[in-house]
This record gives sequence, structure tokens and C-alpha cells, in this order.
Amino acid sequence: MERGASSVKRTRVNVSKWAFGLGLIGFGHFTLAATVATVNGKIITDDDLSRFVANMPQVQKSVILKDKGAKKQLIENLIDQEVLSQEASSKKIEDSKEYKDAVAAFKKQELVNLLVQRQLNGRITDEQAKSYFDKNKYDYSNDQVHALHILLESEAEAKAVLDEARKPMADFQAIADKRSKDPSVKNNHGDVGFFTRSQFDPAFSKVAFAARIGDVVGPVKTLFGYHVIKVTERKNGKLPTYEEVEQKVRADMQREMLQDYVTSLRKKSKITE
Repeated sequence: MERGASSVKRTRVNVSKWAFGLGLIGFGHFTLAATVATVNGKIITDDDLSRFVANMPQVQKSVILKDKGAKKQLIENLIDQEVLSQEASSKKIEDSKEYKDAVAAFKKQELVNLLVQRQLNGRITDEQAKSYFDKNKYDYSNDQVHALHILLESEAEAKAVLDEARKPMADFQAIADKRSKDPSVKNNHGDVGFFTRSQFDPAFSKVAFAARIGDVVGPVKTLFGYHVIKVTERKNGKLPTYEEVEQKVRADMQREMLQDYVTSLRKKSKITE
């Protein structure tokens, strides 16, 4: 009995030391991650599964981890990943410039992601979100406008085209055929059809939806260049309830908060271009 008790005690001590070395002990107890597979001696655990699905929506994540078939497929995916990872290591890819550059870029992006999460998460209350919706509710309707546009490379070009397109009897589509830098102009002659606010760049949509039928407006700057826009038709849609668009409202608020945060950081920084 003494020998058995002594063996149990030694086993407990050894396991405790091992667990402590892995950082798994806490407040008088420890939890070992369950092994789900091994690849050439490398252990894959259920913690690896959790990390693999960490960025998925919570509902989808819960379904995958509880469904045996989905979980099995997830394990197979991790095995494939580990096999490829080990093969890459055997070929010394980790020493390549491409790999080191990719890791550096990932680290920078992950730092930004974590900062944004800490800065924004939990800062929007229900009351604030509902108030934002009340002030901007028409932005969430499914109204549509029909518009034509001309894309230019510079603001100066766009202003000149705007003046030309506003002249009496100006043929907007003929001007688009001649001046627009949009590759699709040869097919649509500048006609982008009907669209909702969420389908195009926010800056483009904001100006287009504020315009009246027949108005020629601009220049509007987007990532593609400078746009001159003509609105030709409108379709009134349905105004949603707050509950129907709550997630989008919160996302829009977070985007605005992030932009304000970035702007404040830029003001405090020394930037040269």
C-alpha cells in the first residue's frame, strides 16, 4: 500500500510539473487539452480546433464543434495543414524572404486587429445604436436610384467634364463614351443601372441618393478615381425597423468610430508623403 501510495504521489507530482510547464495549472487544478490526432509525432488537440474556428461567427462555431461530422472534417483539415506545414519546414521555407515578409505583414495586421477590437468592442450601447438609427433611418431603406457616371483620373478632369455635362442639351452618355476611364463604358455607355445605397462605394451612393432626377453632380472621389454622376430615375423602397438592421447599424457605427480614431492618431503623428 505504501509503495502504491508513493507511486501515485510521484505520478501526481510529475504530471503537475509537466502541466505547470505547459502553463495549464491554475488555482489548484489543471486541465489538459485532449489529443484529437497526431502527425509524425506532432500532437493536434481540441485547443487547436478551437483556435482554427476562432474567427467564425459564434453560432457557426458552436454548430461545427458540436456536430460529429463537421468536427471530423475540421480535424482532417488540421491534419492536412500540419502535413503541409511539416513539408514546408523540411524544405526550409521558413528561412525564405517571402515567408519572413509574410510573417511580418501578418504580425502588423494582427496588431492592428487586436487594437481595433480593444478600442471598439463593447462601446456601443443599445440606446446609442437606436439613436443612430433614428437619425439615419433613411440610409437603411432599400430605395434605389438609376444613375449614369463618368470616371476620370483627376479632380481637374472631373470638374471640366462636370461643366461639359451640365450644358443644355449635353449628351451625358456620348461624353461618357469619349471621356470615361471605366473599362465597362464600351458596353454600358456609363449606365450603372439601378442600385441601393449599400451596393456602391458609400461616397458615390451618398451623392447619388441626395441628387434629384436629372441632376448632374460631382466630382465624387472613390478608390477608383473621380466620378461625375447623373441620376435618371428613383424607386422608393421599404423603410426597415431597427431590429431588421441592428447589426448593420452597429457595424456602421464601429466604422465611423474607427475612422475618427484613425483621424485622431494621424493628427498626433508626423507624416510625410
